[in-house]
Amino acid sequence: MMEEEKFSLSGTFQKGKEYIDTQLKLLQLKGLAKGSRIMGSLVLDVVRIVFTLFIVFFCSLALGFYLGEVLESNALGFLLTGVIFFVLVLLMRAFEPSLERIFMNLTIRKVTSKWQGEEDDDIVEEKIKSSVNEEFTENK
Repeated sequence: MMEEEKFSLSGTFQKGKEYIDTQLKLLQLKGLAKGSRIMGSLVLDVVRIVFTLFIVFFCSLALGFYLGEVLESNALGFLLTGVIFFVLVLLMRAFEPSLERIFMNLTIRKVTSKWQGEEDDDIVEEKIKSSVNEEFTENK
């Protein structure tokens, strides 16, 4: 009929070892999911910055040529464009502490929102379930 299961110390250690291994895999998967999400966001931000720099560059060229036509001298048009950027740099320098604080807070919010993302938990749980199911079928 039904076999009576006896307490086995070696079996208990084996189950404990499997539990610890599963918890380590869980931590690795969660860390990988959160790290890759942050890295993906960082790459996207870098690409966005590069495209923004291209936009600023070409708009600066257009402004330089436009001001050159208005002032009837391309040199003066580009000089005026350079002066505009110089004034912007001086304004940034004047408000540097407050701008730094704003960007620091934005960065912290963005990283923590990616780190505490709930949609990653669903993906990790699916991977764990499939991993556990694979181990279960292997142990049969």
